[in-house]
Amino acid sequence: MTSFEFARPEFLYLLLLLPLWWLVVWPWANGGVLYTSGEFPGGLVGSWRAGALMILGLPRFLRLGAMASLVVALAHPQLIEVVQETELRGKSLAIAVDISTSMLADDMEDERTRMAVARESAVRFAEGRALDEMSLVAFAGQAVMRVPPTTDPQLVVTGVETLVPQLVLDGTDISSAVLTSLVSLLESEREDRVIVLLTDGAHNGTGVTPLVTARAAAALGVRVHSIALLGEPDLAQLSPPLRAALLARQGLVESEIETVLTAISRITGGEYYRAATGPELDSIYREIGNIETPVEQAVERTFRTSLRVWPLLLTLLLIGFDAGVRGSRWGLVP
Repeated sequence: MTSFEFARPEFLYLLLLLPLWWLVVWPWANGGVLYTSGEFPGGLVGSWRAGALMILGLPRFLRLGAMASLVVALAHPQLIEVVQETELRGKSLAIAVDISTSMLADDMEDERTRMAVARESAVRFAEGRALDEMSLVAFAGQAVMRVPPTTDPQLVVTGVETLVPQLVLDGTDISSAVLTSLVSLLESEREDRVIVLLTDGAHNGTGVTPLVTARAAAALGVRVHSIALLGEPDLAQLSPPLRAALLARQGLVESEIETVLTAISRITGGEYYRAATGPELDSIYREIGNIETPVEQAVERTFRTSLRVWPLLLTLLLIGFDAGVRGSRWGLVP
């Protein structure tokens, strides 16, 4: 769609002054002296009045046109072209990672810590979300925004790589993690908002419960995909009674974690996952990526082409024509 408009239309009011200029100047048209630098054409004798009016009035018409075109140039005419296109648009995504001291447990494959596995998988996930606006939240006993919303994945990658336990008070406050993530998401203008929350512990924070924060997220249209990262304990060196006690305790912890995270994801329309190894965590992130794919969106792009040069050229042309008439064999003094 193409249209025409003036960038500074207020200058067009100057056109109202041109009739006043004409009224002021025209009465002096008969005050000049008409002369010829060559032979006086005989044909002019019979039509002296019409010829004189033409010769006397033409320069003033030319100056009037020059001033009018100059005013149009000052108003800056533009050609506006609006083009509708479709583009892939990412989502507003908050990555919340648990950094409590329990993340130092080395029960992942190759005796790696949960923190190391969580960092590496989150880095690979962030690197594959180039179209999203992402933020990074770290939490334990409280939550802190490590990277505010940004469209630069490398900033999030750097933030994830620098995550270490004990940045904040120890504990597992899932409610604080969700609330801080919501704050970062509400700063975005994108409509699709998602939280990816990873933890290895049950909620033990005080204050607002996770279910209340989940309902707040659901009311704001935010989905929460939650991940429980729990390795398999090494039971080979334990006696049967200790092994049974450890398994019972781990089962209780897993049940508490799953109860809270499943409820949060269910309330907000997200998914709950459990990972015990790095490859499993990578697979979960890929599945979340497949769920939260970029969407096609119609966008309007406006292109403006300045047309100011044309009235300016017309102004110069009319001024030059006026000067040419005055310097020709027919002239007017003054």
